[in-house]
Amino acid sequence: MPPRKGRTGLIVLLVVALVVLAGAGGAAWYLVAASGTKPLWSVPSKSEWGLGEQEVDGTWFTDKAVVQTLSGGVKAYARDTGEKLWATPLPGAGNQACVAPSVSDGGIGVVAYGASGMGGAHGQCDHVVAYDLNSGKELWHRGFKVKDEFKTGSELAVARAGETVVITTDREQVALKAADGSTAWDVKKVVPSACASGTYTGGKNLIRTTWCLEGDEFEGKRWTEASLVDPATGKAEWTKRFGENEAEIALSTSPLVLSGEAKGVFALDETTGERRGEFPDMAEKYYLLPEEDGSPMRQVAGVGNILLMGMGEKDSADGESKTLVAFDLDSGKELWKAPASSTLNYIPLRDTGDERLLAYVTDGPEKPKLVEFNAEDGAMTTVAEYPEEVHRNMGAGAWPFWNNDVLYVTSVGASLGSDSYALVALPTTAS
Repeated sequence: MPPRKGRTGLIVLLVVALVVLAGAGGAAWYLVAASGTKPLWSVPSKSEWGLGEQEVDGTWFTDKAVVQTLSGGVKAYARDTGEKLWATPLPGAGNQACVAPSVSDGGIGVVAYGASGMGGAHGQCDHVVAYDLNSGKELWHRGFKVKDEFKTGSELAVARAGETVVITTDREQVALKAADGSTAWDVKKVVPSACASGTYTGGKNLIRTTWCLEGDEFEGKRWTEASLVDPATGKAEWTKRFGENEAEIALSTSPLVLSGEAKGVFALDETTGERRGEFPDMAEKYYLLPEEDGSPMRQVAGVGNILLMGMGEKDSADGESKTLVAFDLDSGKELWKAPASSTLNYIPLRDTGDERLLAYVTDGPEKPKLVEFNAEDGAMTTVAEYPEEVHRNMGAGAWPFWNNDVLYVTSVGASLGSDSYALVALPTTAS
């Protein structure tokens, strides 16, 4: 089906309401107008390409196209019109995508996949394929050893940085070149002999966290390490040592924020590895759910010296009320938080090209919005408001991506309604 096109403009929805005036013995008609900034274009969903509840980051951009990962493969659309340029399926039959990092250096997209689950069960995740994002051509694919004892479909992680991809399963770990799938470097030779091969998190930086043991297993010395890794060689540009269980996983790789059971959440200077702020109360006040698929947390963004995190509040009378919290990266101080609600969802936007604190906000049946926050007090200003159907017609896992001043909202599954969107391009100024 062709994309739905529309000029950026004001949609005026005329709703006629009949209001009975008490004591007037009659009726009056009131005209209520609601408006929204119209999408540039939209692409309808097709159920056979939907991912149900599975969420993946794999939306990439080239000079001409926006490329979307869906269940059966990847599709490219013209950025200015939404016209389909190409579509390439996953290798084999009966497979579905499970992990797709957002990094696409070298014009290459990487997708992990496996056999689809039956009857609502989790599918497998034990293969990886790479695509040329300019042509849609498959470059290579490969299977990996995965035990997945509990059949969760989540025992394979893909950490992508630069033109290298580190694949980690519960049975093996390899570093590969994204271009051809050949070995980039030996993961066992780039860590000290006393340390495990570690956990890799990709993004703008490649960060390795690992645990180490010197001496006897029961009485020996234990510690953790964090390293900034050169994606091309696997060599550490710096390594910092921390206490046992202190540096376990990277929540964000730029800005660099680590988490560990021992001392909670803290930030490091990504260039030098030196300590920045500590956030001792973050895990106590908010639900903190690190990604374990090789990518940074999705609802985290850094702008200047401010860390923005979309999280749920633990101590809330309304259940899990969701909010957006701003922290100072150097002091660790909580600066402010946005109004919280169980229906609100704040997604801070990355890579917008300026110092504005921007977020995409949805609130149940209300119009979705692009909003800007004041850095000092968190005051929220609406930049653009979109029609209700932009959110209502998006299916499972709807997620915004900013590119060249256009907001692309992607969906991995069809909505409950028949007129659902797989991809919508939105202007980022009101009109």
